[in-house]
This record gives sequence, structure tokens and C-alpha cells, in this order.
Amino acid sequence: MKKQISIFTGCIFYLYLIVCKVGIAAQVDPAKLLSETISGWKVSEQDRFFNDSTLYDYIDGGAELFISYGFTKVFNRNYSRTNQPNITVDIFYMNSSADAYGVFMHSTGRIENDFGNQSQTTKGSVIFWKDNFYVSIMSNPETTESKAAMANIAGIIDKFIPDKGNFPPIINLLPEANLDKKSIRYFKHYIWLNTHTFISNDNILNINEKVNCVQAKYKINNSYPLLLLLQYPDIDEAGLARELFIEQLEPKLSEDKIIKTEKYKWIGLDLHDNYLIAVFNCVNKKSALKLLDSVNKKIK
Repeated sequence: MKKQISIFTGCIFYLYLIVCKVGIAAQVDPAKLLSETISGWKVSEQDRFFNDSTLYDYIDGGAELFISYGFTKVFNRNYSRTNQPNITVDIFYMNSSADAYGVFMHSTGRIENDFGNQSQTTKGSVIFWKDNFYVSIMSNPETTESKAAMANIAGIIDKFIPDKGNFPPIINLLPEANLDKKSIRYFKHYIWLNTHTFISNDNILNINEKVNCVQAKYKINNSYPLLLLLQYPDIDEAGLARELFIEQLEPKLSEDKIIKTEKYKWIGLDLHDNYLIAVFNCVNKKSALKLLDSVNKKIK
């Protein structure tokens, strides 16, 4: 009887720890934990918050990126120090870790791992994503002192976010051979369809918030074919998107899944369950078929 009670008590305690962990994760707010004085820099003005209606007032020309991925709020803080440039900290509270990843990949030119899940440090800025947060820290101009301070702030915010979050599962379906990882773009809005190659100004693939999309470039010899992969809620929607794609972009794809065009060199289109796969700018039919088959094997 004592052993049974001990096991029962242990289970209750284990469940208690899980509930506490979930509660802590749900209450994570790095902005509230950020000190008002860091590395000699002090808060110089009142903190500001922006939502999807007011973000245009803060970011001129770049608000569309964040709005298209969805977020709840943006925390903005400015630090100042005598004889040093100001440091601006922006923390975007995205709707999911996949959205944070998507924004980061649109914002970076290279991928590093100094902070969060992925990061990039350039002259005058540090950006990274972790869980459902996208973080931007900027100093213009950059000095030796402000560079060190930005790294310190990034490290502090990184520690304040306990969970790493998850990469979008669909990116695991990208064939790894010859993949240009910095070219990966994950999105759920059709405006990003033309990120690497112009395809259409219209939503010819019925992309919406329920459709997971990823595109990436591959380096094969001296060519850079583009792979586009879309995951629809069901096979019917994927099939409809295929029909629209063929009708509005390349009617000849109704006869053969790989054709030669003047605009896209060799282009291919394939349907696998609820996934639609398209390749562009292949140098020959063989390379287009190989890329399509590689994705099909990944999906299986």
C-alpha cells in the first residue's frame, strides 16, 4: 500500500511540474524582464507598442512583411548612452514559431547560430528568432561599445525565452542535396510567391493561412533551379490549385508534368496527396524530374 501511495504521489508531483512548465511558457514576456540599464545604456524614452493597425506608423515600407505572417504586438525600446549611438530593440510577438522563422528567413542574408534558433549579426544590427519571437536590435552608427552592448542585449533576451519553438515541418521535405539553405522562404501569403522568381501577381495557387508554402533555390552546376512546395489541407484543394496553375500559367502542363518554356527554361509540376510540387528554371528535363522525384520520396 505504501508503495502504491508513493507512486501516486510521484505522479501527482510530475503532473504538477508539467502544469507549472506550461504556465511559465504561456506567461513568457521578454519585454517585461528586460532591464532599463544594460552595458551603460539606459532607457531614453517611453516604451512603445504597435499592432497590425499601427505598425505602418513605425515601419515605413516594411510593415507588410510582419502583417502577412501575423503577430499580436511589437515592443519597441530605445536605449541611450553619452557619446554613443542609440540602441533600438524591437521584439515581435508572432502568432507561432513558424511565423517567427518565416519573418527571419525573409530578413536575413546569411544564417548564424549565436542567438536563439537562428541569428544574423551584421554591422549595426543583430536579429534572431526563438519560439514565437522575432528580435531586432540596431545601432546606427555602430561603435565597438555598441556592438558589444547589442550582443549583450541579444544574449539576455535569448535567455528570457525558455523554449526554442519548432521549425515549420514542411521544410524537412526539401531535398538536402545542393540546397541553398539561406534561400529558404516559408510563407502563407501569396505576395511572397515571387520572392526568387516572378510567377504571378495573382493568387493563382489559392494560398491562404491554411496552406503551408516553402520555396528554395538549388545550386546544380552553374544553374539555380527553384523548388516550390505547397501543403494544402486536403487533396481536393491541392488538385484545384494544380488546375488553376496550369490554366493561368502553363496550359501545356496538363499534357506532361515537365515541359520546356522560354521564360522558366524547364518547368515541372506534380501532385502528391495534398502536396503540390513545382520546379522552375531547370537546365534540362532530367534535372527537373530528379528534383520532383526527390521531393516525392521525402513526402513518402
